[in-house]
Amino acid sequence: MAVRLVALDLDGTALMEHRIFSERMRRAVLDALGAGILVVPATGRSYVDIPEAVRKVPGIPCFLTSNGANIVDGTGKSICTDLIPWVWCVRALRILEEYDTQPSVHINGASVNLKTADPRIVARYGNSDYFKRYSVEDLAGYVEEQRTDVEKVFAVLFERERKAELTARITSELSLGVSASGPDNIEFNSLTASKGHGLSMLCEQFGIEAARTAAIGDSINDISMFAFAGCSVAMGNGETCLKEMADYETEDCQEDGAARALERLISGEWK
Repeated sequence: MAVRLVALDLDGTALMEHRIFSERMRRAVLDALGAGILVVPATGRSYVDIPEAVRKVPGIPCFLTSNGANIVDGTGKSICTDLIPWVWCVRALRILEEYDTQPSVHINGASVNLKTADPRIVARYGNSDYFKRYSVEDLAGYVEEQRTDVEKVFAVLFERERKAELTARITSELSLGVSASGPDNIEFNSLTASKGHGLSMLCEQFGIEAARTAAIGDSINDISMFAFAGCSVAMGNGETCLKEMADYETEDCQEDGAARALERLISGEWK
């Protein structure tokens, strides 16, 4: 059955080194759109954190952001949200303060982090994009002052061995969903917010059967959309659990594996 909608993860999938949107990837997206296939970036990033090269691709109908907590149209306007109550967010951030982490929140389509952004972020990710976000002195205090419900709480972990302990503490107090976009971070969303649920909402909006969707991804926060989509494609650099779920495996991110997968879906080689 021909694919009509592709949910495309960004980091580790469509983006090389967390920021590079290659010309081959851009061309593959344009070719898919030209062939009548809707391509929707499906990311853990906030809308503002999506690279401009991706946001400016003509014809992309919408963006599934913050792991499905905020689906926005081509202008950045929210069309569907599934948020964390701000009081829960404040409590989660206060717990994170007890650990060696670098937290941020997604709120109103953008990311907010601490002004004291840890320099280890640059060493970890190889670029300083993190420091370009809106910054505040006290993240929990900022959310409490804003009294605005939050899309996602994200934290880079500098003590990976304490990830299970941290997860247990927060989820024992708060009914939040837990995922990650890599082994060194943790993400908290509403229990019902996920890329898979977001993809189901898009199917309803566009009148597309789940069987005619495809998902391309590499990490744990892609599991739900792999479970929902009619066709799933794991990146060569992807987590083992994704590869075990996938219908197909493509090349690594650095080898334009997502673009190659999209090309195969367009041609009908993969269905």
